[in-house]
Amino acid sequence: MKKFQFKSDSYTRYLASDLKEGILSCGFVSRHTDELRKDISHDYYSCFVLLHGNGSYIDETDKSYPLGPNTFCQTTPGNKYSIFIETSEPWYEFHLNIGETTYNSLASLNLINIDSPVFSIHLKPYLAQWFSDLLNQLKTTTNSELPEVFFNAQKLLINMHRENIKNPDKDIESIIAGTKQMLSSQYNEDISLEDIAASFHISYEKLRKLFKETVGVSPMQFRLETKFYYAERLLTEGYSVKSVASQVGYHDPFIFSRQFKKYMGKSPSLFKNRDSKLKE
Repeated sequence: MKKFQFKSDSYTRYLASDLKEGILSCGFVSRHTDELRKDISHDYYSCFVLLHGNGSYIDETDKSYPLGPNTFCQTTPGNKYSIFIETSEPWYEFHLNIGETTYNSLASLNLINIDSPVFSIHLKPYLAQWFSDLLNQLKTTTNSELPEVFFNAQKLLINMHRENIKNPDKDIESIIAGTKQMLSSQYNEDISLEDIAASFHISYEKLRKLFKETVGVSPMQFRLETKFYYAERLLTEGYSVKSVASQVGYHDPFIFSRQFKKYMGKSPSLFKNRDSKLKE
């Protein structure tokens, strides 16, 4: 399980001029003193996962819900609530905010659970990694690519709801979604399918079989394909072949070029030159 450093780090962007509809915000919040945050209300949907610490969520009727590690807490637009933070242990949360219309769409499709403001989730390693990846994407992506980050945030929200411990029938969906997320990140690092399988408490062979049956390709084939599509994107943005090779985990640009050509049909240099001409 990922070890948290209890350091606050958040970021907010907007996809539209209507701030309450266009908001996309996420990040980590750390608190170290007892605190009562009373009568809070937002124009947008807001949620957080408590990673460390304890406290209580109090709704508009004064009903109290205990908060502890691995609890998911959500608030809908316009509803008032209070949060009591008990910091005998450091309080550390990951929060995510999206616009009201997006929340309503996801809820109407039953992709998120609106029956309770607080529930416990299985905080699997892929979620912890997804938290950090989403924050980094939100900070670094260009405005033209922001809708892609917005879509990724919705996928994260859906998967947090799928990890509700009261929804065991969603387990296979969350395993496949979590595996895809882990295979689609940190391309410059080696990744072990055995370690991914262990994080979901299943065998390597079972995960490989489930993944291929559901996705249509093996996990490693999926990683190679997503890695080379990411490399394609970097090439079109003007990065050198050597730089792209390094960013997707190849120490030798020649080996990268050979495998890229095998999967994409053109060498990276020809691909880069082609896109350069298209921009002229």
